[in-house]
Amino acid sequence: MKRITIKDVAAKAGVSHPTVSRVINDDPQISEPTKERIRAIMKKLGYRPNLIARGLVKKKTQVFALVIPDLNPHVQPIVRGVIDECRRRGYGLMLFSTEYWTKEDETYSYVVSNWRVDGVLIYNVVHHERLTEDVRQLKAENVPFVFINKYLHKKNVNTVAIDNSQAVRQAVENLAGLGHKRIGILNGSLMAVDGVERFEAFKESLARLGLKFDERYVGNANFSDSEAAEEARRILALPDRPTAMFCANDLMAMGAIRAAEAMNLRVPADVSFIGFDDLEAGHWFKPALSTLRPPLRDVGGRAIDLLLKAIEDPRRKPEQVPLLAKLVLRDSCGPAPKN
Repeated sequence: MKRITIKDVAAKAGVSHPTVSRVINDDPQISEPTKERIRAIMKKLGYRPNLIARGLVKKKTQVFALVIPDLNPHVQPIVRGVIDECRRRGYGLMLFSTEYWTKEDETYSYVVSNWRVDGVLIYNVVHHERLTEDVRQLKAENVPFVFINKYLHKKNVNTVAIDNSQAVRQAVENLAGLGHKRIGILNGSLMAVDGVERFEAFKESLARLGLKFDERYVGNANFSDSEAAEEARRILALPDRPTAMFCANDLMAMGAIRAAEAMNLRVPADVSFIGFDDLEAGHWFKPALSTLRPPLRDVGGRAIDLLLKAIEDPRRKPEQVPLLAKLVLRDSCGPAPKN
């Protein structure tokens, strides 16, 4: 079949092909009735704009890059959200994983200096000062970028992130409302942004409620279910064990619950658990997992929106967009035991 070209559309519409091109690019100088008529003809003929050709005209690639640590269950919905928004806005997407970077290319500026893209989304998980140098290099490349997750609590870059303080506060307040006074935490890595923020938010929430923070009730489990199980066994063996545990992700919560059951503790009658992420596995887990549900697919969409704003106005002041999580209560959480 003959490929329909922009000239075919122009001939059918009785206009010049530059006019059709201006309609494709939504030129405000073309009237809306003309745009609607030409778009209807494009649809009838089955014409699809060539993104490469459009990019050459506009001196853009119509492609974004997304840098992620790996495709773990937490990251997948974020990637899905980015893909959906790119498709909706007519952009292609290149995916890079830092998991496979070598020492020669382990910097975000490697992506923009070696691949032609209009902008970069970076899912940042590591909490370290080296990022300052990475950001300096990104700015030197003059390619817009947005961090998905916080950037060392600084406000000189565009970020979209889950509001960890708001989320953890919901969990701790709910446990306190159920009568729990001894509340422990299974924390993620303190080299990770989420690990640091959720731990700090946990301590702040206890203080706000007048509850004691007990170091013995802290398990650093590195977001791992097996390490969480080990830490849970240690904490729950204490003579005055906590009656509830906040877990900084669902994997740790599920590992800890299995450890508690192996110790003949009833969940939630003897000890309650709340996770974070609302993984699908938590729906079917026994007992069904109480958790915090972050709007992960919305993260991708909001990040693309922020990136496009940065492209349209490079001098625009950087923006930090917080997204709120929802507390989802299921069977793993209940009132504090009476004894």
